[in-house]
Amino acid sequence: MPEFFMFRSCFSRPLLGLTMAMLVAGCTLSSSSLAESTEALAASPLLPATPFHSDTSYRMYNTLLAEMLVREAKLKQAAQHYILATVNSEDVGLLKRATEIALEADEPLLAKSALERWAKLEPNALKVRQYRILLNAQLGNYDATIEDVDWVRQSMDKSEGFGFEFVMQLLALETGQRNTYEVLQRYADKKDGSAPVQLAVATFALSSERYEEVLKAVDKVLAEGDDAQKKQAVRLRHRALLALGREEEALSALQALIKDTDDARLKLDYGRLLIMTDRREEARPIFQQLYADEPDNADILYTLGLLYLEQGEYAFAEPLMKKLLKIPDRKHRASYFLGQIYEGQKRNEEALKAYEGALKGDLAREAMMRRALLLKNTLGLEAARSWLQEMTQKTDVPKEKIRALMAEGELLHNAGSYQQAVAIYTRAEALGVNKHNLLYARSLSYERMGKIAEAEQDLRAILAEASEDADSLNALGYMLTLSTDRYQEAYELIQKAIEINPESPAIMDSMGWVKFKLNDLAGAEEWLRKAFNILPDPEIASHLIEVLSVSGKQDEAKQLLQEMLSKHPEDKMLVDVKERLVGLSEHL
Repeated sequence: MPEFFMFRSCFSRPLLGLTMAMLVAGCTLSSSSLAESTEALAASPLLPATPFHSDTSYRMYNTLLAEMLVREAKLKQAAQHYILATVNSEDVGLLKRATEIALEADEPLLAKSALERWAKLEPNALKVRQYRILLNAQLGNYDATIEDVDWVRQSMDKSEGFGFEFVMQLLALETGQRNTYEVLQRYADKKDGSAPVQLAVATFALSSERYEEVLKAVDKVLAEGDDAQKKQAVRLRHRALLALGREEEALSALQALIKDTDDARLKLDYGRLLIMTDRREEARPIFQQLYADEPDNADILYTLGLLYLEQGEYAFAEPLMKKLLKIPDRKHRASYFLGQIYEGQKRNEEALKAYEGALKGDLAREAMMRRALLLKNTLGLEAARSWLQEMTQKTDVPKEKIRALMAEGELLHNAGSYQQAVAIYTRAEALGVNKHNLLYARSLSYERMGKIAEAEQDLRAILAEASEDADSLNALGYMLTLSTDRYQEAYELIQKAIEINPESPAIMDSMGWVKFKLNDLAGAEEWLRKAFNILPDPEIASHLIEVLSVSGKQDEAKQLLQEMLSKHPEDKMLVDVKERLVGLSEHL
């Protein structure tokens, strides 16, 4: 494939062989003789106080000074001086150099001035056409690129081949993904709508997040392309569908190909999609086969290991995670999941060591909390606190100190020591990092202490800086619903939260409960059913049971309560709703 030029390449710099004294010597050059204005220049060029004798001396001065500025990486000033040097000039080399430097300096209007004059002198020069494509793409004049794109493509096809690939890569490297998409999409519409071009359109549409346009382009490839092109089109289609949240359609897009393909990458995509759509049992044999074919593939090791871990099949998960330990960029995650494996097998000492090995990775917070909980469960709360305090003391990095303090605060909160938890969170707040998470955690402890005003103050402090924080909006709205009679205010907060995060079952639950408090029983039931269908946990169930009972649907309420108590017999909220709704408890 031919090597093409780029703005960022090192340009040749011919020496003029003249001294500055020779350039500035002489008398005058009338400024009125300059045919083009320099009004568009962003910064003033460096001109001597003494006027010039002639156009030649003026041109030489600006050319030499421009090259000096290029060497000093002052490209914008260099571009200005090159444009000044081209005034009244028909020197193709000078106009070419001026165009290159102006584009390199991101001065498209200056580049346009030089390029237009260069094009008049060499209208069919390949580089003129290439630069004009890039310039028009950068300026958003996409329709103006089409004839030049077609001309350059045909010229390269005749001389060296791969004309379309040449133009595509030139655009991508020099103008970015979005501009490349805009040019290629128009080229496909007006000049060549063949499968290879449509495949390129789909590729750049995907990277530009134009997902509907991806689907349009791949449909044309699937109708007209060869087998290899169709395979690429299916992969692009499923990625676009995923981005649009259409997982089932994405799955169907791959399903048709997966039976007859040996393409490991396609199978990997399909397996991941099965996991995303909660079809793990179907995904597992695919990953087992992929592992048999590629036993050292880190992605396959990781995913299959997690599938085994999720099912509690520790003996199968352990060797896979141990293999991952040997891969530098995976070792911390592998160590974290080995900790879970050992913990599941009651190999507590090994679990503690594994979690410690994960403290430098991206799951450090989770590893620290799990290690602290394991210490608490095996040696007691004070042993866990002692280790966390040691971790706080041994680091000078505020982020790491806060991580340990947050873990200690959470342990205390979960143990019912809310005042101590508040004190820990307040210590952490003084470090000035991760403030929103600290305020949120402290608000929960304040709420449990009955200090609603303090909890509200912390949550409103978060919202003052992050008004779109759906979790804080929901927490404040739910707290006001439970602990005050400010139901309308609570509703407005929860409504805003659900507009920001409409798929959250926690926010749906809050919306259902505040509607119940506002005596909208039908609305409450609708939201609580939605929440329970996504997340059938005891708290949401207790709310739904109460709403069903009050709405006259006692039989359904009894059945749901019985089902949930069979799964969670000790849950406080379920026991509480059972005791409060006496009519229900008599039948259980």
